Amino acid sequence: MHQFWKTAVLCASLMGGVATAHAASTTPAQTPPPNGYQAFFDHLSTEPLRYAAISSRNGKRLLVGLHPSTEGHVAGELMLLDATMRPLLTADIEGTAPNLQSGQTGTCQLTTTLKEDSLHLNGPCSQDQISGGLTRTMHPSQLWSQVNSFISPDMSVSAVWLNRAGWNAAITPSPSP
Repeated sequence: MHQFWKTAVLCASLMGGVATAHAASTTPAQTPPPNGYQAFFDHLSTEPLRYAAISSRNGKRLLVGLHPSTEGHVAGELMLLDATMRPLLTADIEGTAPNLQSGQTGTCQLTTTLKEDSLHLNGPCSQDQISGGLTRTMHPSQLWSQVNSFISPDMSVSAVWLNRAGWNAAITPSPSP
């Protein structure tokens, strides 16, 4: 199973979607970004539109920060943390969205692309929340994988929900037991 798929399953599980149990426990940490996790987090924290969710089941945290890039488009970053606030994944995210900073609501289509997979979020969004269907597509490198993906595309779909109100809770470490 590819690392990103495991992470996508974790993201779906974290945000309330459907996931398989074995993937949630085996996701390895991604290589740190060139400027380090702290610098990545600091940049993510300065984004004007910040959304987050915490898994009630395992305490994992998903942080998303966005800013308008061009008319009708947004760009930003996402970071997945484990329950102890250790980074598991960092990635860029981009897509289309209404002018969220002005309070408009509408449909967002966001994509995170990594080496072998892409994660797509499509659904309603506003200044206060992003939600919708989460799907995964693979970027197969071998010819047989490409043919197999064409014949039987991955139809993984999960429901997700991120909100602005969850940001502070998601960046605050849980009290020790």
